[in-house]
Parts: sequence; structure tokens; C-alpha cells
Amino acid sequence: MSSQGLSNYGYDISMAEGEDIMFSADSALLTNQRVIVAELRSRTQFGNKTSWVDAPIAESMPPVLKNGGKTSRKNQGVKLTVIGGILISLQLVPFTLFGTNIFQAMGDIIESIYFLVSMLSLTLGIYFTLGSYINPKPHTTVLFTFPGRDRDLVAVFPGWDNSDAEELGKVFRRIRRTV
Repeated sequence: MSSQGLSNYGYDISMAEGEDIMFSADSALLTNQRVIVAELRSRTQFGNKTSWVDAPIAESMPPVLKNGGKTSRKNQGVKLTVIGGILISLQLVPFTLFGTNIFQAMGDIIESIYFLVSMLSLTLGIYFTLGSYINPKPHTTVLFTFPGRDRDLVAVFPGWDNSDAEELGKVFRRIRRTV
């Protein structure tokens, strides 16, 4: 495929003579001579404008695939937060309005257990909800290591055990055996 063909597919990469594309994905491109990945910083800073980093396949070690990120617990977090808020309100509202503790008559142990359950559900709910926004989503990272170079190349694919990432590793090993 020529460099003109790459521009038609949204890639702004020049190809050498005799260089053919063996694998193509949103964040990585593998030719018979080079590994080309989208630079992580450019995707976060510049939005759709992607800059690409490349290195010769002959200098690379086989890629290492790793799963990362966490699954979202937003629904469980919201449910626990609401339950904890209701439980705390059932104790706090009567005490604030009437100056009475309705759980005191049930005994100190029941009151303590009720307090622990209400606070624990509220705390876990907030933790799960905030964690769903803060933690990275599940992804598969493909790391290309180059001995003697300052920088390694990293390609990130969405979801755990991404089939495209595994295919990239297979195609890379096949090309590496011929180089």
C-alpha cells in the first residue's frame, strides 16, 4: 500500500519503497519493516490529531501484552450510596427534629451495628462511584522493547484480552522470523 493509500485511511505516515502493511488498527500499524504506534501524549493533548512513532522490527524484542484498568462499579456505587444515605437519614432526621434516638431503645449493640452498616455502605458507595470515574477503563497494552534505545513503543487497545492486540503479537512474531 502506498503512502497515498495510508492518507486515505486517516494515517499520515510515509512508507518506504517495498514496505507493505501487515497489520492495521487505530493505535498501531505494522509493516514488513517497521512498528508504528500512535503516541499516547498526542492522543490526550491534541484530540484527533495523532502523531506516530516508529521503529524497525529488526531492533525490537517480541511484544509483551498486559491487561490494565478496572471495570466500572458505578451502578453498585450509586446503589450503596443511596442505601447508606437513607440509613443515615433514618437515624439523623428524628434526632435532629425531635431530639430522640429511635435506635437507642433497641440496645447499644443494635445501634452500633446499624451505624456501622450505614456508614460502611455510604463509604463504599462513594469509593466505587468515584473510582469508576478516576480509574482507567479496561485495556490491553502492547509493549515493544528496543534494547539500546531510550524509549519503548506502547500501543493501547480497548478491553481486556483484546483480539486485535493478540493478532498484532502474532503478526509481529511471524514477520520477525523472516527478518
